[in-house]
Amino acid sequence: MNFAVKSIGLTNDENNFTKAIATICIDDVFNIEGVTVKKSKDNNLYVQLPQKVYTDKETGERKYKDACYPTTREIREQINNVVMDVYYEKLKEKEDSKEEQKKTKNVDTKEKSNKKTKEEKIEETEEECI
Repeated sequence: MNFAVKSIGLTNDENNFTKAIATICIDDVFNIEGVTVKKSKDNNLYVQLPQKVYTDKETGERKYKDACYPTTREIREQINNVVMDVYYEKLKEKEDSKEEQKKTKNVDTKEKSNKKTKEEKIEETEEECI
């Protein structure tokens, strides 16, 4: 079976348990939306497939049940690996983008200060000539 992540979006809130939401595709014929990367209470990341909410008739409690699930442990591991690989790639891209923005800001700041010093030098030269 071939699993691919069609899209993944990172959440921006570090305090949120949900870190990303993805859509995966199985064998280029079946999509599953709402696959999430979550952080456990132990700060471990895991992949959660979509769930549906229901109310337990006896207790009245709100409970969750998997809406879809793999039939074998191997399939679940494949899904986890594919989603987590793309999640980490996306995180790296985000960090690289932030670094690039910082570099660009620093270069812009240096260029502005260089322009100021050049302008100041021109003014000084003009004053000396007068």
